[in-house]
Amino acid sequence: MRGHRAVSWIRKALGLAYRLAVRVIRWLPGGAWLLGWTNPLHIAQRSLQQALEQRAHYAHGWLLDVGCGAKPYTNVFNHVERYIALDLPSNAQVDVYGDGRALPFQDRTFDTVLCNEVLEHVPEPGRLMAEAARVLKPRGILLLTTPQTWGLHLEPHDFYRYTKYGLRYLAEKSGLEVIEVTPTCGLWATLAQRLADTVIYTYAFEHSRWTIKVLQLLLAPVLMIGCGLDRLFGKRGDTLDHIMVARRPDES
Repeated sequence: MRGHRAVSWIRKALGLAYRLAVRVIRWLPGGAWLLGWTNPLHIAQRSLQQALEQRAHYAHGWLLDVGCGAKPYTNVFNHVERYIALDLPSNAQVDVYGDGRALPFQDRTFDTVLCNEVLEHVPEPGRLMAEAARVLKPRGILLLTTPQTWGLHLEPHDFYRYTKYGLRYLAEKSGLEVIEVTPTCGLWATLAQRLADTVIYTYAFEHSRWTIKVLQLLLAPVLMIGCGLDRLFGKRGDTLDHIMVARRPDES
């Protein structure tokens, strides 16, 4: 009984400490920005968002989002003529149901194909790459992101991790011209991100909600330092993800 009361008291104390800390941070200049760093996936999500925003100008015309998920980047590509979201039938937020390895479209249908954090879940990645090339119009653009350094997720449908050389090989084998393959971050941001998400989602996952929230506050400076060191030393060494831009050649 005493042990149970002690645990209950600790949880209440953690909850109070967290709420007070959040109030203080919100009161500070840039408080909302600071609280963003308490998201244990902040670096991964922020670096992908920035990488896509910096290359959004490549997207044009009709865009096909292969494996769209929750469509987190529709706002980045709101300038295209039409945005078509494709995913498996388990996703209710789609325009078209389909498999990236056998796209239900005719050849040369789209000006842009977006494939964000999908390739690692495809057991035959070459087939998806070939299908993306097939449905692109001549000079159409493929925008693709995929991890190089990340933990297992969406198991058991998690098959591969990709270096820049592997992505270039798959694209060129499918007849695409690679414009760039660029890391989204460097070693320091990668280390900080992997530490934060591993602590929260592996070791603290079964603890109380307030324990997790306090840990998120404590890990926020780790994420900030990792990004700061990345800016200081550049995007060198391992990366969380790569972004690839490739083009279907002009056949005229």
